[in-house]
Amino acid sequence: MGKTLARIYQIVEEKGGLPGRMKLAQKTGISLQQAAAMRDRAELVKRFKKAAGEILETDINHLLR
Repeated sequence: MGKTLARIYQIVEEKGGLPGRMKLAQKTGISLQQAAAMRDRAELVKRFKKAAGEILETDINHLLR
């Protein structure tokens, strides 16, 4: 399951609210439900981190620990 992808969604929603969550879905093309059901493949995690960083205007790596 996509634990890291779902966690990125959680961080974006905590920091950017529902608009942030919607932007993440738009930028990645993957909904929260889809992300939670997917495997955490390296290229997907990288894409999600990049999109989340753009939305929150910060590096989110430290928030994933």
